[in-house]
Amino acid sequence: MNLTQHTYTKRSEKINDFTIGFVIWGGLNLMAGWTLASTSLLYPDLSAFNLNAPNSITYLIVGLNCLILLLNIGALIYFGFTRYWIALGILAAFAVGLLMVLLIGLMLNVLCYVIPAWILGKP
Repeated sequence: MNLTQHTYTKRSEKINDFTIGFVIWGGLNLMAGWTLASTSLLYPDLSAFNLNAPNSITYLIVGLNCLILLLNIGALIYFGFTRYWIALGILAAFAVGLLMVLLIGLMLNVLCYVIPAWILGKP
């Protein structure tokens, strides 16, 4: 495998690679997550958390999730050595996803705990 680093000559190349890393990585992971989530919703017997499911199905679902994680880490390492602006785009997408999850958690906390306690007048 050839791991030679790409030399950027123009700013537009950096912007294009960053955008490719951000948009394509995000799109592929959203598709993978949507596929796994919709499969577990459509076929609840195939869920990894179904205690009555056969072990082989549980191992398959957990294995697919681990494969996605390994592919993400592998892509980040590969692009870190070859085209680092794509890797920076991937890292930025990680950061945006983490920020979104934290904000959603904060909003759920306010909706489920703070507002009902405020309405009921309990400290």
